[in-house]
Amino acid sequence: VIPNIDQWEEDGFLPREIFKRFGEMGFFGITQEEKYGGSNLDFWYDVIFIEEVSKSNSGGFGASISAHPYLSMSHLKHEGSDFLKDKYLPKAISGDWHGALAITEPHAGSDVANIKTTAKKDGDFYIINGSKCFITNGVSADYIIVACKTANGISMILVEGNAIGLSKNNLNKLGWKA
Repeated sequence: VIPNIDQWEEDGFLPREIFKRFGEMGFFGITQEEKYGGSNLDFWYDVIFIEEVSKSNSGGFGASISAHPYLSMSHLKHEGSDFLKDKYLPKAISGDWHGALAITEPHAGSDVANIKTTAKKDGDFYIINGSKCFITNGVSADYIIVACKTANGISMILVEGNAIGLSKNNLNKLGWKA
């Protein structure tokens, strides 16, 4: 990791290969169930992983590589249906796919109570309207867990990264770019 940090910061993202490599080493399945390819270890192994990631001295790398298992995958693990877990967790644990969590909005920040993004049921699907910003891994994510207002309150809905109508833009921002 360390020899590549400067290049990743210049590129503005982590290459897919680093997610795949971390998956192969078992880092994304530390506390995930064995039936999905995880190791089913306890929380303290996650603590050790996070401590080791921080030794890279790159906030961008740490945020990006950690957002996948601790933001997107944790929602799949705890709130996802069996169908979603079967479809996404094995590929997320292996690093073949990586995810993002979309909460932050241009006018609400991370204040979930004030988000404007809505999701309306349309048959077996939801039509989502809104904008999110500053989503770690959002541009490259294979799936995104999106916070939306629904008839039931605030819902977390999984959106495939190539969904029709989804647009992604890489912001040229200050600070961590990897």
